[in-house]
Amino acid sequence: MRQLPIIESEPITNPPSTDYERGKWYKRRGYLDKALESFKEAAKSDPTDNTRSGWKEIDLSWLEYGLLSMRMRAFHKSEEAFKTVLHHAGTYAQEALNHWAALLLLQGTTDEVIYEQLLAETNRFPASHAMVGRSLYYIGAYPFASLCFANQENLNPDTCIPYVSCLIMTDQLPEAIELIDSYLHGSKNSQGEQACPRAAERNHLARIRQLCEWKWEGRAPDRFIIMSELLELAHTAISLGMVSVAEELLADCSDHTDYALICFLYYEGYRGLAVSKINQLEALPLQEHGSYSMNVCFIAAESLYDQGKYDEAASLLEQLRRSYPEHTETRFGEAACYLQSALISLSSRLEEQYPSEPARKEIEQYMDSIHAALHVVESTNWHTTWSPAQRRIEGNSLTMSFLN
Repeated sequence: MRQLPIIESEPITNPPSTDYERGKWYKRRGYLDKALESFKEAAKSDPTDNTRSGWKEIDLSWLEYGLLSMRMRAFHKSEEAFKTVLHHAGTYAQEALNHWAALLLLQGTTDEVIYEQLLAETNRFPASHAMVGRSLYYIGAYPFASLCFANQENLNPDTCIPYVSCLIMTDQLPEAIELIDSYLHGSKNSQGEQACPRAAERNHLARIRQLCEWKWEGRAPDRFIIMSELLELAHTAISLGMVSVAEELLADCSDHTDYALICFLYYEGYRGLAVSKINQLEALPLQEHGSYSMNVCFIAAESLYDQGKYDEAASLLEQLRRSYPEHTETRFGEAACYLQSALISLSSRLEEQYPSEPARKEIEQYMDSIHAALHVVESTNWHTTWSPAQRRIEGNSLTMSFLN
């Protein structure tokens, strides 16, 4: 008999004392209305002090309130929350602007209108164009993000790579190469001093430049580069929309690189393509050891789960759990499958033609308990998530996921 993995949680009779922590506690258990109320109370309380750190607590509460309202499709409440954080101009202003852009996109607002609305709302910020550019980049509105970055006064590490990425995503490869060269060899910071890119940033830009040259000029990179660098190059290519380049880089290498390619595609938002490549495999690499092998199997299980094939997904996750007991996402995913299957079974019993009233009440009580357990499992974030920009890759809906 299958047993659910043990899911430990705090006693449900002892919620935290502060409004903010209580809100998170309710949210984890699926009491969304109570969570919303707690976050609102926390957001409207006075800051612990009038310093920047005191307001950080308030802004965090507003962010939680806005995100939960967005999930519950109370969009006017979300907008109020994100605007409030933005107007405080504190640590979380950029994050609030990102979420507001995602909210507008979710409501069907065009990229151009989002661009205009966000610029109008941030015109008092010295770095308004850079802020809006980052938010538009976050939601995948690359042409308008590029326009924002082009209008900023100074190029800096926080905007250079997004700006280059936007140029590539809009097929402006020569301009991207020129920007990389300009930044690495002649950029200045806001004080007019020569900028010194960090080593990691410099290496990443060098990889991007190599990919741009290869795609634009048809010059293949050195085939004698080591495997780790080859994989890094392929991953970068996929993150920039150069899927065919990545496929060519890893062609005819090994099963290991085939598995890596599937993972890169899936985690960057090319879900359909990744799953199609899994379906082309002779067998899942259940007996092989390695992070890419395990992740391919986990992706296959996630795909089954998303298709509502909970028994098949549970069977695959059970095998993975036995092979990789330290992988907690596998345990929670398996639990989610069993809970979903139980809900389907109980729902079918409720739909029987003549269930007795006592039986109906008993079934509904069981379902309430399973719903609560499923909320706890889903709050672990065991399932892969994607940014708004990644969700747009295959024309996927940005509708927020609703548990149960």
